[in-house]
Amino acid sequence: MKLNYILAMEKLRNLKMRGYKIFGALILFFFICMNLLALSFSVEAEGRWENKDNVWYYYPTEEEHSFTGWVQSPESARWYFIKEGKMQTGWMSWKGKWYFLNADGGMAEKQWVGNFYVGEDGAVLTDRESPDGWKLSANGSYLFKGKPVQELNEKTARYIKVLMEHPDARAIFDSPSQLTLEKGNNYPFIIFKKMSLYDPKTSALLYEGDAGFHNYAVLEYYNGTTTDYIRAMDLMQIRSISGKQVFIDPAGFITYVAGDKRWPYNNLGRLSWWLIPVLLMRPQSVFLLHNRV
Repeated sequence: MKLNYILAMEKLRNLKMRGYKIFGALILFFFICMNLLALSFSVEAEGRWENKDNVWYYYPTEEEHSFTGWVQSPESARWYFIKEGKMQTGWMSWKGKWYFLNADGGMAEKQWVGNFYVGEDGAVLTDRESPDGWKLSANGSYLFKGKPVQELNEKTARYIKVLMEHPDARAIFDSPSQLTLEKGNNYPFIIFKKMSLYDPKTSALLYEGDAGFHNYAVLEYYNGTTTDYIRAMDLMQIRSISGKQVFIDPAGFITYVAGDKRWPYNNLGRLSWWLIPVLLMRPQSVFLLHNRV
């Protein structure tokens, strides 16, 4: 009887030890996964932040001023995205996923951003349900009557791939008479003809066609002395406007256009013919875009 008891206790002890080993292995696996997730962003937690003209810059070292990647604040544990040293805001794409960076640069998590829901890792959720039960489409916008609430037609959507491959493409918006307000799928937007996208280094034409704007999209322009901001509908009042960078959301709708007031002066051949005498006589009257960041 005593022998049977001893054998039973030994088996129980072996089972417990095996359980502890399995539990320990699971804990180790969990921490490895968490470390890999952190590495997939960046582990640049230390460095120097600097504010210049209301723009934040991050320097991992005193020698490195062109860092690009994710940075996590050791104080708040929030994630920030740095591009060539500058902190970014708004929608941005990274390794095939979309993220939204708030006005203070912090990555949005577990919340709705417009018509899109960002998950725990900050990435836009697609082809699934949001935590509050909304069905999400392939581009991330929620489904309304079985269709994405935000979706461009195939012809217009061609510029999405161009901007994904050339995020710094220069843009010229021309022909203001060709501006229409579309009803969309329960989400009105603006179609503007035409937008031309150029390679910033070679000036090669990358795209020419329609542009889909959010109703609340903002464009910067320079009137010769100051920088002003206009809405997409205000493009009807301006013959031609140029931008340094075009920002889009996950569905490809333009949300913001930042600019460079110097670029059009260096590319007169790309501008409409009527701008040439205006540039020569009254350069301060030409509406140009100014850089946002």
